[in-house]
Amino acid sequence: MPRYRIEFSKEGPARFISHLDLVRTLERAMRRAGLPLAFSQGFNPHPRFSLGAPLPVGVKGEKEYLDLELVAALPVDEMLKRLNDQLPRGLKVTRVWRIPDDAPALMATLEKATYRVDVSLAREITQEDLQRSINGLLETPEVIITRRAGENKEKVLDIRPGIYALSGRLEDDRARLEMSLAVGNRGTVRPEEVVLVLAERFGLPVKDEQPDVIRTGLYPAEPEKSYRG
Repeated sequence: MPRYRIEFSKEGPARFISHLDLVRTLERAMRRAGLPLAFSQGFNPHPRFSLGAPLPVGVKGEKEYLDLELVAALPVDEMLKRLNDQLPRGLKVTRVWRIPDDAPALMATLEKATYRVDVSLAREITQEDLQRSINGLLETPEVIITRRAGENKEKVLDIRPGIYALSGRLEDDRARLEMSLAVGNRGTVRPEEVVLVLAERFGLPVKDEQPDVIRTGLYPAEPEKSYRG
């Protein structure tokens, strides 16, 4: 069966769609678009497609991905147009391409994600102050955090190996952080965890409010490189 990889954005009101609702929304759009979908077996068949690393509710995604199987090949330009005609506001397909039938599963290929994170500051700081906080984190060999792992469970882990890059600049009363973090089956570091560490351990005066997070890209794994968190 022909397989396709689809790049799409999730912004505006669509960023508040949960992962499960996103799956349902995409499935409805595919059906309405009249794509020759391949279906799973069993009592409740579903279109055979899989998404990349899920986005938390409220987080925008500029370059998200899904893999889709069809029973007949279609021109990629036609697929793109058909899907965009059916998707709600905030969801937009930006690219479609054919992938080999034996290509590995999408989640199995992902290693890192890049993020742009805007955080409000509680007081005025200089660029040197911001860089000092960033350098403090990057120069630390271990960053131990406690992560909730279920309703009554917690997990202690070191996220430092999964922080691949971190930089920042000031914009008025906000700090804009650019991050490259581990994601996928090999382990995940969350951008809000990095912000919390910067605030609690390295002196960044972050206001007690939710940062504005945009995932700007997802990238495949490099051979022999992994992080588990």
